[in-house]
Amino acid sequence: MLSLTACGARSALLDKTPPPPPPLDVVRTDAVADVLRDSRPDSLPDAVAPTVTVACPAPIRSTQTLTVPLAGSASSNVGRPLTYQWELTRRPMDSMASLTAETTATASIRFDVGGEFRFRFTARDDLGNMASCETRADVESAIDLLCPNDQSNFQGATVPLEARARSRLMRPVTVRWEVQTRPAGSSANPTPIDNTSSRMVLDALGDWRLRLTARDSEGNTASCQTNLHADPDVIVMCPPDTNSRPFAMVSLMGQAQSRTMRPLTYRWEIVDRPITSTAMLRSPNTIASQFTFDVAGNWTYRFTATNDRGNSAFCTTRALSASEEAIRVEIVWNTDRSNPACDIANPGGNRCGDIDLHVANTALNMGRWGGTAPNNATCFYANCRCGMPGEICTDPMAIEWDPAGVINNPQLDVDHTDDLPGPENINIVRAAAGGSYDVGVHVFRLDEGRTTPVVARVYCGGSVVFESEPVRLGPYRGSSDGSDLWIVGRITTQIGGCTFARCGSPGNLSACIRPQNAWGR
Repeated sequence: MLSLTACGARSALLDKTPPPPPPLDVVRTDAVADVLRDSRPDSLPDAVAPTVTVACPAPIRSTQTLTVPLAGSASSNVGRPLTYQWELTRRPMDSMASLTAETTATASIRFDVGGEFRFRFTARDDLGNMASCETRADVESAIDLLCPNDQSNFQGATVPLEARARSRLMRPVTVRWEVQTRPAGSSANPTPIDNTSSRMVLDALGDWRLRLTARDSEGNTASCQTNLHADPDVIVMCPPDTNSRPFAMVSLMGQAQSRTMRPLTYRWEIVDRPITSTAMLRSPNTIASQFTFDVAGNWTYRFTATNDRGNSAFCTTRALSASEEAIRVEIVWNTDRSNPACDIANPGGNRCGDIDLHVANTALNMGRWGGTAPNNATCFYANCRCGMPGEICTDPMAIEWDPAGVINNPQLDVDHTDDLPGPENINIVRAAAGGSYDVGVHVFRLDEGRTTPVVARVYCGGSVVFESEPVRLGPYRGSSDGSDLWIVGRITTQIGGCTFARCGSPGNLSACIRPQNAWGR
């Protein structure tokens, strides 16, 4: 039987009476945030310095061919007139999409391909004061396309190119390979050029960048890239792609050889990861490195071997960490890396701040949070943490939520106390239809005078249903008030999944963030 072990005493949140529920607005990718109206007083105190404040929409999840609005909000603290500018700062390599109404607070864009798009919103007053924020869109392609991993071999070798292309709308799909860059002296091309199963002769020394484009019968396209390398001495091979789950460990075992028997050095790198992950590779400078998934999502790793003369070869491998719980909530903070005392590359002894994730049973907590909520009403810190991360808690002292059974109870897998800026997560493996759960984020400890941006993610049945914009929270505002507690929103379970309704909207969170002791009055 596992026992519940607390990591240290913590002060309770001092609530007295239940607060009125915060307004909850159902999250929609096409929701338009209200632009704050200018109000221009006739005269202003000389001591007031004009400043501009902006807010961007939360990250968008959309689908190829859809047109979506990008709703920013901005205000001047002294009512100066404002101008706006949206910019498309990154788009997939084959996208020709552009913004419309980009000089207004609400622009729009039609997604012509799948992939990641990034945007910047800037507001400027007539005196030149300005502020900017950024957001992104993760767009699902009409075509499920996966290119081969990067690989290396010797000059003269024939390397396989095994890709995947499938229409999500069950339409016919055609593909075509092309060589975007090649080393001097090379004339090789993928053979055949119109099949997902192809091959390529490395007929020179150097690097190739290949692009595979898939097109369905309606003209929708998707593209991806593969890098190839030929070296005269070093050859490497990466392990195959793998599927896993949060808190499982994977062993990344590379293979490397110098055909002249020269000594080799090794390096593993993470080249792509979920935004909420802070996990690092163990022993990255060895031929085999271990990695523990700290959140759900997709990773790409690169393995490089180099001899003592500078010859090198590389390859990549991918991993999927899938979350299958009925409900999963994650938070991470210091997302802008603005806290110099917090270094995720060297965890332990850091001062990253201690931000706590809370999940409350709406039917039980009576609007109260933490230690002042009724017993078993709120999962946070040590009251719902036991066992190893990723294991179902069977401790009899754990929180019991209906229906009966340990897999229906909330569980906090990881609680970071200053060592890392998250992630923290709470999950419920199963949850009865018709349940209601509120999500909160509390600043338990943070250096005085410092604030930190926090990102929250909510999963339903393994799929992301909400990701917040970075929300900046702060420490003690006074001895009687305490630190910020942000009510993120409410999860409602139903047959086959759940939905999420956030509190407020980007730039309009005044009803959702209060000092800790102000909740429950």
